[in-house]
Amino acid sequence: MNRLYRISALALAAALCLALAACGPKLPGTNSGSSSAVSTPAASGSGSVSGSASVSSGGAGDTMSEGQRYAYAIRDARPAEDNEYSEIACGDAGGEPMLAVNPNDVSAEDAASSIQMMLDTMGIDPATLDAYAFSMSMMNVRAYAIGVFKPAEGQAEAVQAAVESYVSLQRKSFENYLADQYEVAKGALIKTLPGGEIVLVMSEGAADIMANLEKTLK
Repeated sequence: MNRLYRISALALAAALCLALAACGPKLPGTNSGSSSAVSTPAASGSGSVSGSASVSSGGAGDTMSEGQRYAYAIRDARPAEDNEYSEIACGDAGGEPMLAVNPNDVSAEDAASSIQMMLDTMGIDPATLDAYAFSMSMMNVRAYAIGVFKPAEGQAEAVQAAVESYVSLQRKSFENYLADQYEVAKGALIKTLPGGEIVLVMSEGAADIMANLEKTLK
């Protein structure tokens, strides 16, 4: 009799637990009707979009600037691991630069100065661009830069020359320093797309990243 009572009590407790779980609050962001939810990029309080490979631009294309479109193209073209650590900057003529992908939560003020410093490093004057997006390493132990630059009218040659000069300097920097990074720099790709964008890919897997960008930006 006692054994039967214990079994009945355990069954009742299990039924109560299941009922409470069914009626309890759902976790934020969950959807009982599907396995996952699609999120759209949203500006954070720092004037940047905090994002990584898990952030999707689905549905927000109509409200994006050209620079943001380039930024998300870079995000989707490169390995997901890069999006976990490396910011992607973007900007448009007449607008403020921002970090479209900002995994390290850099403030808007720091982002603006950092973006200008990186453009200076590449020798690119933002006044020569209608729109742009790029991600690059400022560390002297990694040859890495992926960028999409849309020259302003009459500035295509100047932008092209700046990008080529930057790649040349990177090759010289790593030639007698880090052999593996020299190979990355040596294999850098620069292409002009039909829309006039000048695309730079200096990274491992450069050919695949370039192909992805060409497909997205065609």
